[in-house]
Amino acid sequence: MAQKKNISFEEALEKLETAVEKLRSGECSLEESIKIYEDSVKYYELCDRILKDARQKIEIYRPQDGTTEEFHEH
Repeated sequence: MAQKKNISFEEALEKLETAVEKLRSGECSLEESIKIYEDSVKYYELCDRILKDARQKIEIYRPQDGTTEEFHEH
């Protein structure tokens, strides 16, 4: 799984979906399943980091007064 850090969110998500399909098929050996799982954790962490970074960049526009404020989850 080379160059994980240089792939897009969509690519990482697609790799996660593919991994789930492979694991659900039941056709992988134990060793292969473990490797797929380990790679999937890395792709999940990448997706999570990308989403957190995007969340920090979101600003909410308030049309009533023409201002913006940072998005904060409550």
